[in-house]
Amino acid sequence: MGLSVILSSCEKEDILPDKVTTPTGPGTTTPPTTTTPPPATTPPPVNTTPPATGTGTLITRIGARVYTYDAQQRLTEVSYTYSPIQGYTVVYEGNKPVRLNYKGGSNYMLYTYEGDKVVEAKSYYGENLVNYHFKFEYDGDLLVKETQVSYARSDEGRLGITAYAYDAKGNLSKITTTWSTSNRVEDMGRPSVITFGNYDNQKHPESFIATGMYYLPGVKLFENNPGYRNPGYGKEFFSYSFNDKGYPVNRYTKLEAYPHVQPHVDSYEYK
Repeated sequence: MGLSVILSSCEKEDILPDKVTTPTGPGTTTPPTTTTPPPATTPPPVNTTPPATGTGTLITRIGARVYTYDAQQRLTEVSYTYSPIQGYTVVYEGNKPVRLNYKGGSNYMLYTYEGDKVVEAKSYYGENLVNYHFKFEYDGDLLVKETQVSYARSDEGRLGITAYAYDAKGNLSKITTTWSTSNRVEDMGRPSVITFGNYDNQKHPESFIATGMYYLPGVKLFENNPGYRNPGYGKEFFSYSFNDKGYPVNRYTKLEAYPHVQPHVDSYEYK
C-alpha cells in the first residue's frame, strides 16, 4: 500500500494497503509523503459483509483501487472506481516497467534501474518539465528509503525523505517522513511517524508496491496483514475475513477515536 501501500485512514489508500488517497497524476500539489496501508477496523454485522469475488490469488481490487494485468500476469494498469482520471497505465520493455502514463492528461514517469530494482523515477508534465523526482534505496528486497524532490510549488524544489522499517518477518513496522522547507537537508523539519503492528499469520495479497504516484515491481511492504495503523493521533484497527487460500476478502477498519461508529469495509477481489 503507498508508498501502497499503506498507506491512509478513512479514505485513501495510498500509503499502504488501501484506504487510499490517491493523488491525481503528478500535478500541482505537494506529493504524497509515502505509501501506507489503509485504516483499521472492527467487523460489522455478518449481514453487511460484502460478497467476495474470484477464486484465484492474483489481486485485482482492494477497496476502490483496481489492478489490471496482461496475459503474462504483468500489472498494466492501476485505476480507481471513483474516478476515470485517476491512476496510470504501465509500459514495459521486456519484463521491466519503464514508463507510467498518468490518466487525465499527458503526464508520465520514467524509470532508471540498477539490476532488477527501480532506483530512480522522474515524473514529467507540460514540455517535458520534471515535477517529481524520486530515488529509492533497498536492503535486499525491502524498500528502506525514498528520497523525493517536488517541483510542484517551486523551481528549486522541496526535499522529502521517507524511511521504512520492518519487523523480523518483513512486515512494515514504521514509516518516518521528514520534509524540508527547501531542497536542503539542513532545512528539514520534524518527522512524522506512522507505526504498524499486531500482524496476523495470513497472506498479504500484494507482491508489489503501487501508490497513486508510482509502481515498484517485486518489492512489498507486507508479508502478512496488519492489525493496526497508528499515525500518532488515533489508531486505526483492522480485522479481516479470508478465503480458503488464506487471502483476505474483506478488511474492516475501526477508528479508535470513534468506537461506536460502524467499521468501514474494503473488499478484495482476485483472479
